[in-house]
Amino acid sequence: MISPAVITLIVLVAAAVLFISEKIPVPLTAMLCLAVLVLTGIVAPADAIAGFSNSTVILLISMILVGGAMFETGVTEKVAKAALKVAKTEKQMIMVVFWLGVALSALLNNTGVMAMMIPLLLGLQASVGYSASKLMMAGFLGVMCGGRLTLVGDATVNSIAQNAIVELGGTFGAFDIGRIGLPITILTFLWLLFYGWKKLPDCKTTEDSSIFNSEEKKSAPLWQQIASVVVIALVFVGMCVTGKIGIPLYMIAMLGAIAVCAMRILKGKAVYNLIDMKTVFLYVGMLPLGTALKTTGAAQMIADVVAQICGGTGNVYLITAVVFLVSCFMTQFTSNVVTINLLVPIVVAIGETLGVSPAALIVTATIAATCGYVSPVACPPATIIYGNGGFKFKDYGKCNWSLLLLTFVLCVVLLPMLWPL
Repeated sequence: MISPAVITLIVLVAAAVLFISEKIPVPLTAMLCLAVLVLTGIVAPADAIAGFSNSTVILLISMILVGGAMFETGVTEKVAKAALKVAKTEKQMIMVVFWLGVALSALLNNTGVMAMMIPLLLGLQASVGYSASKLMMAGFLGVMCGGRLTLVGDATVNSIAQNAIVELGGTFGAFDIGRIGLPITILTFLWLLFYGWKKLPDCKTTEDSSIFNSEEKKSAPLWQQIASVVVIALVFVGMCVTGKIGIPLYMIAMLGAIAVCAMRILKGKAVYNLIDMKTVFLYVGMLPLGTALKTTGAAQMIADVVAQICGGTGNVYLITAVVFLVSCFMTQFTSNVVTINLLVPIVVAIGETLGVSPAALIVTATIAATCGYVSPVACPPATIIYGNGGFKFKDYGKCNWSLLLLTFVLCVVLLPMLWPL
């Protein structure tokens, strides 16, 4: 009889093949994974659908609505015209969007930032004809870089690493992650400036019902325009002080969404057209796989292989490379939060077995888990742009494989110096 762990690994491999081949729609593949895990008894039905109430899902839907209000009132068109005074070409706009993502996600949750940017970028396409998919990919790379500059940007992933290091008796301050995050950000910018901007996918959205595809000029009463800006500003401030006021990010975003609907800035079909269900099904469908990897022992089987590969070697660069590759591979097919949750106890055990610093391996696994450049299921920001940008699964890899390779080399060289094993 096949063990649950083996079944889980088979599902993981099958999902990877189906994702890459896209023989069936990617969101359907995610939901099939969910269904198989339920039918085989590996995941309970209630746990399988719990993702529909996941705080990240609520956050991204709410932020899309908050940002969509600015589009519906015509504010994004004004912003687009103002932006054109700074960035007069599409390439320059790509760079502006990248750095905007970096700056905002160093201060705020990068999932919320990406969701907030979607309506603005779609508005740029509607207003001046710039490719929304190119801008979204640049913004995605920016928010991922910003999330590695402070503990705030990719708060969940970074806090897991911080807590684990503190439990080991070490320290991990608010800006410690930036020691490796800043070099990666500079590398990403240079890659984007001299090479990557030409590789960004130019996709056409197929959502004919989307309000963003309408050629109708958006306008609204001045008070609604002002209100839409005030709401998004209040949401921004709320996210900055979420720890002090005790209100979680998703609730702040939801209150903003309720406000724009209550003021009739968004109404009727516009509300439903803004919500991209492909993104929701893709994200929710892959959550149970991460749970199964942990509960069945499949993740431990992967860890045992890693330990065998690294066993007996004192080469810090080889150990760093192997841990990075395992974490990076896993995060392409499960969310980065799931990946780092699974790997922290594993890399700690590996570190103790090999006699090297577990803290250094935790940082390595954490950084690798945030390098989900080649898959839309790797992290919420990657998932958010999938449906809204009209991407295919392969677009991520075609565009970003070289960046991922460069980041891998940079990390293998720098991480053992910054956090000696």
